Amino acid sequence: MIFLGFDPGGVHQFGWCVSEAKPGAGLKLLDSGVADNAEAAVHTALNNIKDLKDVSAAGIDSPLYWPIRGNRKADVLIRDIMRQRGARNVGGTVQSLNSLRGACVAQGIIAAHLLRRRIPSIRITETHPKALLWLIEIATTERRGSEIDMSHLKELIAGETKSKCEHERDAVLGSIAAWAMVVARPSWRDLFIGEEESFVPVSPVEYWMPVAI
Repeated sequence: MIFLGFDPGGVHQFGWCVSEAKPGAGLKLLDSGVADNAEAAVHTALNNIKDLKDVSAAGIDSPLYWPIRGNRKADVLIRDIMRQRGARNVGGTVQSLNSLRGACVAQGIIAAHLLRRRIPSIRITETHPKALLWLIEIATTERRGSEIDMSHLKELIAGETKSKCEHERDAVLGSIAAWAMVVARPSWRDLFIGEEESFVPVSPVEYWMPVAI
């Protein structure tokens, strides 16, 4: 099974990765890089795959559903847990939808649309890589997110990115979230289920995070 991860950003800051999972062997990073936009990231990632039927899911660091009113319940929950664990920039990591930057909002949706157009059956989960680091307790008050690289993720995925670029690392975290969604990893759950009256530009989507309640 192939899993994709995408971390939308500006020019040369759109991270992408391709990972593979085999029965009993865990997850292995096959390739990763950065692109200038969603189209280039999706095109490059898919060009690294021999058979698109092998692609099971993708994780995208972008809000993939929008509430008609108020805050998203999933975001409120994630921010509360981050605060409990000592994170400082909670609002900046999981921002209110109205304050998110355009690259994250628009380019992520474009990437989801392009993926669904090429692979109609692909499952797509929203990801918050930096929040995820706190929820899986790799980021701590002693070790900030900016200090974390692939070596800290070795229990979840084998391999190294071609650079120390944060966008590639966050794309890798996206593929980990996609994998956790498909295999229904213990303690992970779909937070989108609890939302009400949301507009979903690219439907269906999921929002898998390691939250045990």
